[in-house]
Amino acid sequence: MSYDCFCDYDSPEWHDSHTVKAARKPHKCYECGAPIFVGESYEYTAGKWDGCVSFFHICTRCVELRQWATISVPCFCWAYGNLHDDVHEMVRAVIRDTPPGFFMEYGRRIVTIRKEAGRRRASLSSTSQQDAS
Repeated sequence: MSYDCFCDYDSPEWHDSHTVKAARKPHKCYECGAPIFVGESYEYTAGKWDGCVSFFHICTRCVELRQWATISVPCFCWAYGNLHDDVHEMVRAVIRDTPPGFFMEYGRRIVTIRKEAGRRRASLSSTSQQDAS
């Protein structure tokens, strides 16, 4: 199996390595939009693209999805804020050349991320409603 190793994304002028931190304040995952609660681990990355400095907070579920995609396809290209679409496109591109179960593995990961993001948003909104009462 061979892969095209061309990424159509611009490289950053500088890029801070992916740092795993424990949240000291609430954040929102840049990829799936799920809340990251105080005390939870998340990945923090900073970089400068096209003259603009950007900071990203990524939940552990999205980090795991990116790691799975990178391991599954050695030349996987992705961009911050576009991870889910990039993984979906990668799966569509290689589905015929992968072992049985590959698409189900992808689906299982996406369903887990979506369910957890929904559950977290619901718990956040119910907490907000209780505080307002």
